[in-house]
Amino acid sequence: MTTPHGWETRTLAEFIELQRGFDLPHHARRAGSYKVLSSGDAHGWHDEWKVTGPGFVVGRATNIGRPTWSNEDFWPLNTTLFAKDFRGNDPRFAYYWFLGHDLSAYNSGSVQPMLNRNYIANVSIDVPPLTEQRSIAATLSALDEKIDSNRRASRLIGNLASERFRAVLVENDFSLVPLGKLTNVVKGRSYKSAELADSTTALVTLKSIDRNGGYKANGLKPYVGDYKHPQVVAPGEIVVAQTDLTQGAEVVGRGVRVPASAEYETLIASLDLAIVRPAEDMPVEYLLGLLTSDDFREWCRSRVTGTTVLHLAKDAIPTWPAPLVSPETQRVFADDAGVLYQRLDSLAYEIERLIALRDAILPELLSGRIRATDLEGQLV
Repeated sequence: MTTPHGWETRTLAEFIELQRGFDLPHHARRAGSYKVLSSGDAHGWHDEWKVTGPGFVVGRATNIGRPTWSNEDFWPLNTTLFAKDFRGNDPRFAYYWFLGHDLSAYNSGSVQPMLNRNYIANVSIDVPPLTEQRSIAATLSALDEKIDSNRRASRLIGNLASERFRAVLVENDFSLVPLGKLTNVVKGRSYKSAELADSTTALVTLKSIDRNGGYKANGLKPYVGDYKHPQVVAPGEIVVAQTDLTQGAEVVGRGVRVPASAEYETLIASLDLAIVRPAEDMPVEYLLGLLTSDDFREWCRSRVTGTTVLHLAKDAIPTWPAPLVSPETQRVFADDAGVLYQRLDSLAYEIERLIALRDAILPELLSGRIRATDLEGQLV
């Protein structure tokens, strides 16, 4: 394809200067207001910053080439590359260029995957004039701002549901019963990379669980492999993270409710997750209250093994002493919380639709096949 009129073809090194991030182990971090950015996500907070925002990092050791944006000053970890100099280009446009290009093939590592900035220095990029860069960035940012707004609303609703569950336990008598007597736990499906191909079926993966709590639809992976019927996750069912790649054990033991997908017909739990289903008459809303409680999370975090990858002990879920109120109180809570969870489902569905829309128009805008002015007032 020819370069659009008025655009220039440059190397990536001519377009932007990248630099490796800085080491900051957990024990050296101090409470503060500056984000610590890792490969693919925020990774905690610190009282110092290294890079003036707005800006972004790119995954260097994991999530190779995947960018993470920050409007504020931040600390980029050494598992990332950060944009040191935008060379007069629009920072947000540069971020979307990385979001729209797969750089995983530029892995320079042998045992451990690694993105070397020298390997990508000569990658060719078609660069529009600054005014069009800003128009493209504004168009895509409008979608991302709506996605972020929905995510903030989801967190608020999730917190409200958790507060109401805590109130149920404060205001009512309960007994402690091993969770294994109240639920059935089903391990997810192991898979091979060759089984990740276009399909109407998808795996719910560890990336479907937000490290701050809640469900992320962009963690789904299309899947064409085999599975057993109990490994199918029906809309509204709960999965719990069995493993964790974060150093602070921020994901393991988190339970999330999986809504219907806007993109896939069937969802299957991956091996990193367990499906937890109520065994008898317990409403699934009450079970979700149990599995999203701080007590359950702390119980799980105290029962992990491993260093780089954390694994939840096999008996961690069934042996947790779950607080059990009367069946009538459970039903009252379920009726109340059900309205909140329906709203969460609607927000999750819209987030998935917006992400799909952004990802569909992203390559069209970056290539010049569609101009940002053609989309004004049509997206959100």
